[in-house]
Amino acid sequence: PEPKVVFAKEQPARSEVQAVAGASATLSCEVAQAQTEVTWYKDGKKLSSSSKVRVEASGRGRRLVVQQAGKADAGEYSCEAGGQSVSFHLDVTVSPGGGY
Repeated sequence: PEPKVVFAKEQPARSEVQAVAGASATLSCEVAQAQTEVTWYKDGKKLSSSSKVRVEASGRGRRLVVQQAGKADAGEYSCEAGGQSVSFHLDVTVSPGGGY
């Protein structure tokens, strides 16, 4: 049987995301069906909504917003659904003279 299409065809399997320390970083993926539930992971650990990360869904778009990104937030993230995943590499740059 054909595997179910979980992510939209135009969704790249891997994205590089740049963020500036202290600003929010947004990772977004698009699913094929609006009702698809996705789970976000960072470095293999499941993420849940907290004061630090916000998980948003609108239509077929799924977003993970990391508030006030810091060096500790850089790493490998993935958005998983139905046994398939889309991965992101988040790079956080500390702006010179930003007081860090």
